[in-house]
Amino acid sequence: MQKIKSKSFVLIIPILIFSGISLYIYNLIFTTLKFEISKNERYRSTKYSYVISSADNKVLSKLSRKFEIDNSRHKIPFFLKYSFITSEDKRFYKHNGIDFRSISRALFQNIRSGYVKEGGSTITQQLARLIFLNNDLSFQRKIKEIFISLILEFRYDKNQILKLYLNNIYLGSGAYGVNEASQVYFGKLVEELTLSESALLAGLAPAPSIYSPYQNIELAIKNRNKVLESMYIDGYISLENKNKAIKEKLNLNHQTANNSLDDKLLINFILEETDKVIESNNDYKFLRIKSSINKNWQEKAQKISRYVGPEELEFALLSIESNTGLIRTMVTSRNPLVNEYNRVILSVRPLGSTFKIIPYAAALIEGIKLTDNFEDLPRCWDSYCPKNFSEKYRGSVSLIESFKSSSNIVPISITNKIGSKNIINLANSFGLGYKQKFKEFPSLAIGSYGDNLLNITNAYSAINNSGKIQIPSIIEKIESFNNNTIWKNKFISKKILDLKVNKKVKKLLEKSVKEGTSKAAFIKGKKIYGKTGTSDGNRDLWFIGSIDKLTTGIWIGYDNNAETELSSGNAAYLWKKFISEIYKIPIKK
Repeated sequence: MQKIKSKSFVLIIPILIFSGISLYIYNLIFTTLKFEISKNERYRSTKYSYVISSADNKVLSKLSRKFEIDNSRHKIPFFLKYSFITSEDKRFYKHNGIDFRSISRALFQNIRSGYVKEGGSTITQQLARLIFLNNDLSFQRKIKEIFISLILEFRYDKNQILKLYLNNIYLGSGAYGVNEASQVYFGKLVEELTLSESALLAGLAPAPSIYSPYQNIELAIKNRNKVLESMYIDGYISLENKNKAIKEKLNLNHQTANNSLDDKLLINFILEETDKVIESNNDYKFLRIKSSINKNWQEKAQKISRYVGPEELEFALLSIESNTGLIRTMVTSRNPLVNEYNRVILSVRPLGSTFKIIPYAAALIEGIKLTDNFEDLPRCWDSYCPKNFSEKYRGSVSLIESFKSSSNIVPISITNKIGSKNIINLANSFGLGYKQKFKEFPSLAIGSYGDNLLNITNAYSAINNSGKIQIPSIIEKIESFNNNTIWKNKFISKKILDLKVNKKVKKLLEKSVKEGTSKAAFIKGKKIYGKTGTSDGNRDLWFIGSIDKLTTGIWIGYDNNAETELSSGNAAYLWKKFISEIYKIPIKK
């Protein structure tokens, strides 16, 4: 009898597991379907127009969202249609939204190259991302993308999907969709585009900033010719047509060149934040969005990323005005139009020594003085035996001197003395610990837990703002077409640190820059408060620093979490280079 029960129990386990997985998949399909339908009902056959400006009223982007799915009166021009199909999804008319052959080929290429070199996304999958999803790299987002793609293929025919895709794809210089792109680049209607012009637009799709004729005309023409060659091989054009198009001189509309900020991820983030602050039940057809971005600083910050190092090494930069919480610059990637992933928001990485300011601040709150001594010697906490960088130890050392040298031993000793809960509570007050929930481990004190660049920069911004934390925002004001104010930033702040404690915390940060591990950020004659940070294997390189009312954070690292050959001093130097650019301070080499 006992054996029968045991066998029954063994059989039940896989059934329960299968049922659980099935329920999860069903729920995911259901929520995805519901999401797709609600979005479609909201946008169907409507046009939303936006003008996004910088803080100094320079136009960052003019765009409109067109969702004319079922309007079949306007045919897609032949050359334009097959320019995109041949370059983006050769098997568009043969697959059901997911092309496993292309995915397999892309996977093989990526494994062989050692990094993400080629994508396997179909036009339908790209459309799913364009309209319904963000660029999060999570497994759940990828599953949703697959389901939405299948739903789109079920609900609409291929030409409707293609039209919707062509109406919404970002093609650089602030142009969303082929209609806007044809006006921006050539000053003509989409129906008037030549074969050569159509191929150039299709060639922009993978990386608009790289292949933009305004940025690099030779590269734009080279990529256009690749599209033309592919169209010829695939049988869409004759050899005569191909050669004629290659010889055709491009007549660009230079009046629109460089008027807009060519950063799709930044513009998308502004739109996402707009959706959060205006009431969802209001159907605004036209919005003027005044962002907090300083366009000049933004362009300088993006250029700074050129000095990072190897091509695959990534970079993110964020500047926050400390007394308002307004985001003045946001660089999401070295090339945000190739790497469509917002590392400022979505990338959660170990904070390293940038987190050490939290246990030190907690110590000062508890009455420990800057001159109080701690033992900076090798020791273990149970089985955890941390080491200082280069295994240098200083014996009995004051609190401020231990911070200057970025000791790993002292912050753990502090945490052990005043309790992990005090550290966690203070970190939470600063907005940290919500991306990865903190646990009471000794390594917490030296930044083993992860967070994003936005949160750690905003925490330092609060220290720069007399201990008061602001809600970070990239929007100052939103107006309707008739200049009515729909939403205005109220600049809400909350006090975290007592003013006396905060001054001592700033002394720690100033000491680190003047004499300590953050010296690469030092600028003579300027008060700078900051700290470098490095995770194990130099995988993540940080510097967060404040000057005047501006706090800027920089992160450098590989997306695949590989070790780098750089140090956090590189991040500090890039910070100094950026600050010197925007403040017009000459750097002495």
